[in-house]
Amino acid sequence: MLTLYCLGNPTLKHKNNRHNAGILLGDFLVKKFNLSLKKFKNYKLSSTFQIDGTSCQIALSENYMNESGLGVLSLKTTKLNKNDELFVLYDELDLKLGEIKIKHSGGNAGHNGLRSITSKIGDNYWKLRIGIDHPGDKNKVTKHVLGNFKEVEKKNLLSLFEIIYLNFSQIFISKHLSNLGI
Repeated sequence: MLTLYCLGNPTLKHKNNRHNAGILLGDFLVKKFNLSLKKFKNYKLSSTFQIDGTSCQIALSENYMNESGLGVLSLKTTKLNKNDELFVLYDELDLKLGEIKIKHSGGNAGHNGLRSITSKIGDNYWKLRIGIDHPGDKNKVTKHVLGNFKEVEKKNLLSLFEIIYLNFSQIFISKHLSNLGI
C-alpha cells in the first residue's frame, strides 16, 4: 500500500507554519479525494483509495517534527509493509516556494523530522520536498520555518497542491513503480 506520511507540528498554533507544508498538502489531498480520517496514537490515517490500480493512504503526523519517527514507526508496525512504499512529505528550505523534488533514500540535509524517521526505520523511503524558500540568513531560519505563510505564499502553495493532486499518479505511483522495476 502506497502511503504518504505528512510532516508538521500538530497544534493549532503551528497549523499554517511553513514547517507544516507536508501536513497542509496532506489535508488538501484528503479533502480533494474526499477521504475520511481515523485518529491513532501518533497519526491520523485516511481511508484507503485507489489510483490506477494502486491502493493508497495518507497519514498526517500527530507528533512534533523532531519526533516524526515515532509516528512512522508506529504506522510501519501496523499499516505499512515496506519502506519503499512510503513517501514522506515535508518542507524544504533549499527549494523555492512552489517547487517540489522527489528523492529515494539518502541523507536528511539537516531536517530534524527526517533525522527522526531515519533513526527509527532507516533511509530506504521516498521523500517529497516542498519548497518554502530560505530567508537568506541562517540566523533567521527558525523564525522563518515556524512563521505562517503569507497570503501570496498560500495562494502559490494551493496552486502547487492542485498540480500535485491533478498529477498524483505520475508523481507518486509512477515513481514508486519505476523504483520496483515495473
